[in-house]
Amino acid sequence: MSFITKLGVFICLFTLSLGASAQGVEINPAVKWKFVISHDLTFKSGNFIMYEFPAEKNFDYIFNITHNQDSLHAVIMVYDMQDGLQDKMILDNNQLSIDLPFDVEQSGTYKVIIGLTDPKGTKGMPIESRFNLIRRPKV
Repeated sequence: MSFITKLGVFICLFTLSLGASAQGVEINPAVKWKFVISHDLTFKSGNFIMYEFPAEKNFDYIFNITHNQDSLHAVIMVYDMQDGLQDKMILDNNQLSIDLPFDVEQSGTYKVIIGLTDPKGTKGMPIESRFNLIRRPKV
């Protein structure tokens, strides 16, 4: 199998598995944050993953990634389906919890591209992490 085919299969399986996780669970009822997605992931250092998700106008969103690496570089980018960049974060310092807050201009399908790299490790080294997408009505 070519790399593109393997990546496509991985993205399909990843998307299907994320759809079954923690839809609509409240995190903090006082501020109305709710889980949209919560999933454990094993990234390979130096690789990127892409995930499509529905988003609605008039909501605040946060992508959160937690990990246990002592050093990590992260890239998180949110695009609309016409590849218009909505928001991005590039971190070259280690943070055990990485948050990217964003909102969308209109309701529709969006995609997030996430990459994690351990600068002290070798490319392809596994990085255990947890990926969350939460949202709340705009205040």
